[in-house]
Amino acid sequence: MHCVKKGYGLGIAMRGIMACAVAIVLTSCGPDTNLTQIWADDDGVDSLLVRARAAYDRGSFTDAAGLAQKALKQDSGNEGGAIILGYISLAQGGMDSFSLLEKLISLGSTGTNLAAVPEKLTGHWEVDLDLMSDAIAKDAAMAQPEKSAKAKAKAMAGTSTLVSTLDTMSDLVALTDADKSILSAAYTDATAYGRSFYANYPLVEPQPVTDALRASVPVLSYLNQVPKYLCGFIEDSVRDVDDPRDSTTTCPTSDRRSSKRKGSIHLIWAFSHIGEALAFQNILNYSSGVSATAGTSNLQGRVTLYKSKSSFPSLSNMIDASTDLIDSIDTVFPEAGSITGISQLLATLSAMNSASQAFAVMSSSTGDISKGISTSMTALKTTAGTISGSSDSAKQQSALKGQFTSAAVTALSAQITAQYPGAGTAPAGLCAQFTTLAANTPGVSKPASCP
Repeated sequence: MHCVKKGYGLGIAMRGIMACAVAIVLTSCGPDTNLTQIWADDDGVDSLLVRARAAYDRGSFTDAAGLAQKALKQDSGNEGGAIILGYISLAQGGMDSFSLLEKLISLGSTGTNLAAVPEKLTGHWEVDLDLMSDAIAKDAAMAQPEKSAKAKAKAMAGTSTLVSTLDTMSDLVALTDADKSILSAAYTDATAYGRSFYANYPLVEPQPVTDALRASVPVLSYLNQVPKYLCGFIEDSVRDVDDPRDSTTTCPTSDRRSSKRKGSIHLIWAFSHIGEALAFQNILNYSSGVSATAGTSNLQGRVTLYKSKSSFPSLSNMIDASTDLIDSIDTVFPEAGSITGISQLLATLSAMNSASQAFAVMSSSTGDISKGISTSMTALKTTAGTISGSSDSAKQQSALKGQFTSAAVTALSAQITAQYPGAGTAPAGLCAQFTTLAANTPGVSKPASCP
């Protein structure tokens, strides 16, 4: 009897499995058999994982996690159990896998949105990448007529950087005020004029990323479980050198790693890392008050305010406003090696690097899903190649900072030129700060007024 047909959603599949099992038991047991007792007493690995899947399917994530963890205590190298716990961790972390998949596809397929892909894309325990590709192709065929080359270029223009790619997905991870207070500290501008000038655009200082920090924020705590469960089964190329969790010393490769479940493992891995990057994006792009209403970050609000100022009460006020803007940028986006620990900027870069590599090893079938990320990562690395630095990681971190702050650098250059029109007349200290910041933004030259 063929009880479960490949391609069915998890809920349908589970009902099919249970129906088969019950039918077998009923035909082999007498009228006094206690079926509940039979199921309850079976604490073997396979039974525990079946029950974990059923619990997950009905939304009982805590029960599902408990059952799957119990199974892994008996068989720590069980790849299927690790996959189940990965899916559970995503769900507990509030990651809406379908919405994330939808946005990734819209980023990678020149404006084609995923309208209604069947449950088989996100409810399938063993992800079938050919099935996924077919569903995407079918949806694309039902979409609007092919856009012109010019329209395609315009559609993709907003997704050409890693920052804009993350912005597109930013609503998929929500942090509470309590979460934000753990991930950041209050920031105060150094000068009295700066504190007054930027009063409507307060900033927060992102805290270094540690295991303790992740454990203190529920979303990150759950997503942080994924590397613990799956790192032994990922391809070596997916491990990021800047993430201690990916070290083979911390988590050696399992001798039971197989290619059969590679799709599921790397999809979960990519989703968890994108989720973590989005959480940090909430802090790096902190928004409140006026900026929140306008849909921009407070730092962007500062840049807009600074740029719009045609003249300051005095040159010293202009210097204070400029210096505080530069200092606040360096606080939110610290340079590599300037703080103790891993910055949220570097953690974001590491997470997106790893997610991009995870998609790369899965299958050509994930092209529409990973294109937005891989394109933006390629652009970032190209920019990094033009920046001097001690390592590829440091240069990529500087390039990512440049994507966040390019508007500020341009505004600073214009303001310095306007306030100090004469060649070599701008203060040396202000020019030195500007030069350091502009090093991350290729194409922006030093004002002629800087010595």
